[in-house]
This record gives sequence, structure tokens and C-alpha cells, in this order.
Amino acid sequence: MSIVQQKSENYIILYASQTGNAEWIAKNIQQEANERGYSGECRVMDEYDKVDLGKIEVLIAVTSNTGDGDPPDNAIKFFRFLRKIKSKTFFENTKFTILGLGDTNYTNFNNTAKRLEKKFLELGGSVFYEKGLADDATGLESVVDPWVANLWPALEKVCIKKNKKSNGQIEIIASSVANISVMDNKNNLQSNKVGLENSLTIVKKDESIKTTATTSEKSSLTIVKKNESIKTTATTSENTINGDTVSKSTLNLRKSDDATLVPIRGERKGSKLIIDLSDLESVTQLTSLPRIPTTLCKITKLDSEIKKTLSNDRDSFPSIPSFVHTPTRVFGAKISAVRCLTHPNALKRTLHLELDIKDHRDNIEFVPGDVFGILAPNDEEFVWTLLKILGIDHDEAQRTINIEAVEGAGINQFNRLREQLPTLLELFLTFPSSKLPFERLLDVLPPHQPRYYSIANSPLVDANNLHIAFNVVYYNTPEPFAVPKWGICTPWLDELSGRITTTNIRTPLLSPIEIPIFMKPNEHGFAVPNDNKVPLIMIGPGTGIAPFIGFLQHREKLRDIRRKISTIGLHARREVDKQFGDLWLFYGCRDTEKDFLYKDELEGFVKRGVLKQLEVAVSRAPGAGELGKPKYVQDLIRIRGKEIYELVSKKGALIFVCGDAKGMAKGVNDALIDILIEQANMDRVEASKLLLNWVQEKRYIRDLWA
Repeated sequence: MSIVQQKSENYIILYASQTGNAEWIAKNIQQEANERGYSGECRVMDEYDKVDLGKIEVLIAVTSNTGDGDPPDNAIKFFRFLRKIKSKTFFENTKFTILGLGDTNYTNFNNTAKRLEKKFLELGGSVFYEKGLADDATGLESVVDPWVANLWPALEKVCIKKNKKSNGQIEIIASSVANISVMDNKNNLQSNKVGLENSLTIVKKDESIKTTATTSEKSSLTIVKKNESIKTTATTSENTINGDTVSKSTLNLRKSDDATLVPIRGERKGSKLIIDLSDLESVTQLTSLPRIPTTLCKITKLDSEIKKTLSNDRDSFPSIPSFVHTPTRVFGAKISAVRCLTHPNALKRTLHLELDIKDHRDNIEFVPGDVFGILAPNDEEFVWTLLKILGIDHDEAQRTINIEAVEGAGINQFNRLREQLPTLLELFLTFPSSKLPFERLLDVLPPHQPRYYSIANSPLVDANNLHIAFNVVYYNTPEPFAVPKWGICTPWLDELSGRITTTNIRTPLLSPIEIPIFMKPNEHGFAVPNDNKVPLIMIGPGTGIAPFIGFLQHREKLRDIRRKISTIGLHARREVDKQFGDLWLFYGCRDTEKDFLYKDELEGFVKRGVLKQLEVAVSRAPGAGELGKPKYVQDLIRIRGKEIYELVSKKGALIFVCGDAKGMAKGVNDALIDILIEQANMDRVEASKLLLNWVQEKRYIRDLWA
């Protein structure tokens, strides 16, 4: 059999994406693979049932992570399917490679990609190209770009090129040389760069055009329809076509179904970013520019009669687009009451919200520890301003501003921009020449992501409402910028609930407002255990305490029910209490007078014997961090190390952690390792392995967020 015959005739790309990055990378790999002559398709992992997985010969997997190394929502069914496969030869004819997107700030770095590789190998698969593990902490592109570049020679060894598509190639060399205005916040600095704008030429199918570049401020743009071939010559290595950047002096561009160019001129209003570009005056050449991404979106005008109001009679709201995928049905929940949990002088403002779901109780079940998602809209003012910038007014003269890193040039300016945490709107205001068709913007923007919240109540106490706690996200960028910024979902919820500031007073809403939510399947075991005898060690600083309020309510209600029905004699209450394991809670705040969340409730749980041990770390207290004055929850854990070890090793206690993944979770993990080293006489490697076993056995369970 020849080498060519041993190759596969096609490939498949499966992606799992929580925020859209992995999806974007996967679809661009597919686009480039098809342009190189390979035949294949790209699907989300949960669409595994639409392909015959057992017959796939070449598989490329691209996956991100959510939480601390958990699979994205659109891969949960796929992982469940893999777990059910018993045959060790299921993938014996499959050659695969994996690209993982992770973050080393999390304990289980790129755990989803590693789990996939392990499972594929267990089922008989073989690796045709070494996996790539990109790190968002240092920049995904430093791994993704070379990994994709080196994928092609590896793919050529296992997959046949069916069609080289030479007729669809388009060679474009820059068609003009012009000066670009490089601007700092005070002056316009003329520098020797390339600008293309203004006039437009449409080339019909199969026409070939050859032009010679001339130096001018106004130049022609060429837009290519399907299967057209255009060749131009010039002296530079960059083209900007209405927002699409084409790299290198000679670049192969492939055909697309449609080519759309809308000349854009818009008003520039609002604040610009602070940047000094004088260091870039000497830059004359731009290299290593990105390829044009695949076209994904097309704008369609909707019927003006479509209702935008929420409806409980539908499975989803009309205003939610089809590309927003949710794991369960979207329904309407009414904001029925709000309570501010913090003092007006607290550094952060924390709200407790109640969402009325009684109209959906027949279809909704929940337990403490479950999570639900809220679909919050973008700020309307932001969107309308952005749309105006992108495009109605064609009269205003357009400056062109380019910042590119060329052998180190521009790095300082880029970092200066990044420090200001720019929004998309601010970038367009600062770099007005970057305006592009709205469809192209949608191509590269990830879908708006739901915001997830842990349920902070037990259905045994309140079955008609979902309770949540959250910090309202308002902040300033670092000095010297000090520009006010705010989040998307929490300020929206704050506004809908009336911006309450009075501390610890429950305020019902006279006119409840309905918002779209959906339940997230609990795949990771973060839920109050059914076995009431199991002791629990709960660790949740800040709003991480929210699910544990539900845990405590649940255990107390079950205990009270048992007490009422018990007939064990004179010591009935004491005997019932023995059926419930001890509950320990480690909590952290900045100031007990300003942001000790649920203080009254927690002290009540202690007083009524529900909570055996309440440990509180106060980070801003005088002397915090000194001997005997724990600053963070991990300090408390080390102090109580012996008791924690005995609870886990002798009584089978479960450890639950909820909160920040980057700082707190890593600190807690390190503290538990130190406890095992000291109490179990282990070295660090042994302790780390045991902790990992606890995770796999669901004895150490975490609900973490970035």
C-alpha cells in the first residue's frame, strides 16, 4: 500500500469553548486547512453525535477550560459520552492532536486538554502531532501561533490534499504608499507608513487586474468576489482593506462566498486612550500581521413587529439570538427583593438578590450548590455609540493610525494601552482608521457570555426564589489613568433593583422586573451531600460564602424536621443531632464592621448548633498577617491543620471551596498540601498527588471563578 493511500481523505475539528476563543481558533484552523486543499469540517464537541466518531481517522481538538480545569459547557455531553465508552479500541484508527487554552494561575492548568489526551489514548487513539498548551497568563498567542504553523507539515503526513484551490488564490501586493498620521494626545506626527483608503473597485468573476502602485494619499481599494484573481505590485508589506489586515508583500488570500465593503465615516465622540507614539516615528515596515479571519456573520434585517418583551409562554426569549447556546431552557425570573450586605463605606458593595421562579417550579429543581446563568444585555448607550462610530456619517475626513510591534517597536505603547483596560469603543475612538464593516466586527467578537451565580438558599427554606450574592463591579483603571469602569451584569442588576445602599434591610420590589436566566447542570459535585452524617469543611471568603448559606439552611431544616418526627425518648434531640456531621466554615473579609457578609445569619447558625466552628480572617484588621492574627482563609486553615486532617482522614469530611480561582484557591490548595506534609509525614509530591486523588474522588470540591 502506498503512503498516499494510508493517509486519511478528511479530518474533523472538535472544539469546546466557554468564551469564544477556542471556537474562533478552531474555525480559523478549518478555514486555512480547507484553503490548503484538505477536506474536513468543524463542530462543537457536543455535536459528536452528528459524526461517526468511531470512523474518524484524523481528529483535531481545540479546547479551553472553565472554573479550575473543568470542560466548557458545550463539551459536557461529549465528556459524558467518552466516559461511557467501554471499548479500548474505539479510536484505534484515529490519529489526533490537541490544542488547549488554559491559565497557569489556576491549579489544574489546561486540565481539559490533558483529560482529552488521556481518554483518547485509553480508547486506542494515537498522537500525530504533539499537543499545545497555551497559557493566558503569558499570552495565548505565544503557543497558539507556532502550534498552528507547525500543524500543517504534521497534517500533510496523515491527510490527503484533495484540492489545492489554485484558482481561488488571490495575490495582493500593496497598491499604494502613503503617509499615515500618527497621533499622540497633543500632536499629529507624520511618519513614513502605509495607508489605503477611499475609492473602491469591484472586480467581477474571473477578471484579472494588474496595477502599478503610486505614492498618494488617496488610493484605490480592490474587493474580490468568488474565484477572482488579482495581482498588484507595490513596495510595502501591509494592506488595510476597510479593517481587514493583509500581511506581507505577497500574500495568498482565498475565496469567500461574498465580499462586502462599506466605506465607513463616523463621528468620533467620547474619551480617547492616552498614548505617545513618538517612539514609532522611525518604523517604516510592518511585518507578521494577522491573516484575515474567516467570515462567519451576515446581517439580516428583522421584522419590526418582532416583540422584544419577555414571554413565559416560550422556551426562550425572542431577543436572545440563536448563536447564544445555553445548556438548559431559558426562562424569566422576576427580581422580587434586594438587600445590601455591606456598609456604605465598604470598599466593595455587595447585594443579595431574590429571583422569583414560582411560575416555573414544576420544571425547575435545585439544591444548595447549584448554579444558574443570567443573560445580561450590553449597555445600550455603549452599543449605539459604537454603531455610530462604525458607520453612518461618510463626510468626515479619516485619519489613519497604525501601531504594530516590529522587532520590539511598539511594545511599550501596547503595554501602556493594556494598562488602561480599554473597551472596544475606546479603541475605535483612539484609532479611528480601524473602523470596519459591522459584520467583520461580529466575525471576531466572541458571543456575549452568561454570568453564573451560585444559589445562596435551600429549597427547603424558600422553594419559590433563587437567592444570589454578588459584588457590584465598579472600579477605576490604575493611576495615572484613573478612568471609571464598570461591569456588564452586576451594574445592570443593581440598576434594575433600585441601587439599594441601606445595609441589611430586605427591600421588596413593588414592580418586579423579569430577567432571562437558565439552570446550569451540576456536573462537578459541588452540592450539599445527601448523607447528612458527612462532616463538611466549607471555605468561602467574600461572596464565596453564598452557596454555604444554602448548605447551612439545608442541614438545619433537615435536622429540625428530624427532631419534630423523632420519638427516640427523653434524649431525642441529642440522638437526632448525632445523625448530622460537624460543619466547619472558614470565611474571610476586609473589615468585620463593613463587609462581613451574612454576619447575623452565621452567628445564628453557631448559636443554634448548626455550625460547629466559624473561623473568620480579617485582612484589613490592625496587625493582620502577624503571628496569631490570620489575614486570609489559608492562614486560618494552617492554624487549624490538625483538626482539618483528623476530620478528613478519620471522619471522612468533604472539603468545599468557593471563590476566586487565581489568588484564594491556590493559597488554600498550598495550605492543604502543607497540612498533609506536616500531619501525614508526606513529601510535597506525595501530598500533591493525594490532594489530586481527593479531587477525583469528589472529596475536595471547588466552585471557582476568575
